[in-house]
Amino acid sequence: MAEETKPAKRRRARGRVVNLAGYAAATRRPKVAITGGGGFFGGKLIRELVARGGWDIVSFDLVPPADAPAQVVHRFLDLNLPFADLTVFKLLKEEKPDAVVHLAQLRSPLRNATYAHELNSIGALHVLAAAGEARVPRVILGSTTLVYGARGDNPNFLSEEHPLRPDPQDNFVRDFVEAESHARAHVRRHPEARVAILRFVPLLSPEVRDYRAQALAAPAGISLLGYDPLLQALDPDDAIDALLRTLDHPDIKGVFNIAPEGVVPLSTARMLFGSLPIPVPHSLAYALVEASWLAGLGVMPGIHAHYLRYLCVADNHKARRVLGWEPKKTTLQVMLETARARRGSGRLLDFDKIEQEAERAAYLYQQRVKPPRAAAAQAAGAAAAGERAAS
Repeated sequence: MAEETKPAKRRRARGRVVNLAGYAAATRRPKVAITGGGGFFGGKLIRELVARGGWDIVSFDLVPPADAPAQVVHRFLDLNLPFADLTVFKLLKEEKPDAVVHLAQLRSPLRNATYAHELNSIGALHVLAAAGEARVPRVILGSTTLVYGARGDNPNFLSEEHPLRPDPQDNFVRDFVEAESHARAHVRRHPEARVAILRFVPLLSPEVRDYRAQALAAPAGISLLGYDPLLQALDPDDAIDALLRTLDHPDIKGVFNIAPEGVVPLSTARMLFGSLPIPVPHSLAYALVEASWLAGLGVMPGIHAHYLRYLCVADNHKARRVLGWEPKKTTLQVMLETARARRGSGRLLDFDKIEQEAERAAYLYQQRVKPPRAAAAQAAGAAAAGERAAS
């Protein structure tokens, strides 16, 4: 009997080993953690990020963001509690964000200076220290152009290279200066980290209710006799656009002034808002502002009256050049829009006529400014072409 032939043993095809962990890491959407997400500024940033898509978002704050979609994660955080730095570290380790945007700050002076210092200065220290320990590669810190200080010898426009010279007794501004100092120390300890500091001009819009908006909308306000400083006002949408552009560029680091085009004298701003100026000699004005503050009637301490006396106007050239940021609204447009909304009907001013004149003035200004900028850009392009040809 012939020997039965056994069927040939089938070989199993060898498969390719797939690194699922690496695949998941490559396809994972970037995540951003936003401190102060429950506030006006942080909440607005979250809503814009959700509308754009592309980011996983987690908010660190006392309360969830208003009107935030369900996909936005909220984690409770109180930066004034003891051991807040450990809490922030634990949250960052669990969430593993690619970037932290720190906006948990008071944007108006507070009579409880200790509480304000713990949040604005020590809170920034906690967030930066936790970000360093958790190896978060990017941190964006919100600051203010008021850190330059209002001084009689300030230039017309302050660049990022200008020293910070606020009055040492102005606790509100000093806390922001200290927060920036913590950010610089973070860069020294973690040179691999990319830290961007955005110095925002004070925001103004019909929805903003900070101390500057309250001062302009008051029926009357103290004016320092013989002084009429220039003011800037930033539209919140322009501020959010600067934050989004910073997030979109992973390698961005350094300090940037986020300032609108144009300025408005304090007297003009008060005229638009219908606030009656009360001229007072500056030697007496500081004491009156301080007395009003201590009595619970004023919106700022007396030492902060420097900003009603001297110039503190920021230049935005670096943000335009590096971030590609362009403010949509000028200071005058922001002032007009807010004043129109605050004063409503029955006003003495014809805002339609004022806006027409403002648009005409802006057009004439652009016609004078754009040709030099275009010529400079053309010259730079010709120089670059010459360098390429030489090489």
